[in-house]
Amino acid sequence: MQPGAQFHGIRDYREVMPGVLYRGGANNGRAPLNQAELDALCNAGIGTAIYLYNTQFPGPSTIHCSKGSLNYIYRGWEGRGRAAVHQQIYNAIKQKSPPVFIHCWNGIHATGAVAATALMQFCGIPGKTAVEYWKVGIAPKLQYPRVIQEISNFHPDPALRLTPEEETQYCPKF
Repeated sequence: MQPGAQFHGIRDYREVMPGVLYRGGANNGRAPLNQAELDALCNAGIGTAIYLYNTQFPGPSTIHCSKGSLNYIYRGWEGRGRAAVHQQIYNAIKQKSPPVFIHCWNGIHATGAVAATALMQFCGIPGKTAVEYWKVGIAPKLQYPRVIQEISNFHPDPALRLTPEEETQYCPKF
């Protein structure tokens, strides 16, 4: 597990679940992705980008490009928002839709927490491994106990189970 790289201005861009879930951060302070970043995601074949904060979010939009389209939406990173993101990932897998990209401001705290619980939900990784995944790229003084506790306490939704074949296809090895 390593921190991500820059991708067309998106910071800490990482693959979470191959072909289905990617993560990163806006590179413009406390704001959503800009048009160039959305265009880059669309051209990379991402189908849905989810902003995990509502700060300065202008509302949902659809970006069209040569690869198709990208739906840009907001969902919170905790509680029902996180459950909605997990549902979006599940739908992308079951419907064989283009991948989902999740992001927050820096691509580490909120994005990492949702990615960690997605790995617990869909890939069956234990809470301890999910917490270690979340900590990658986060300075120790910024490893917030509340977020660690939320990840540790996460319980997968049995309605969103993948088949063994889907787990083999989409889940990374830890």
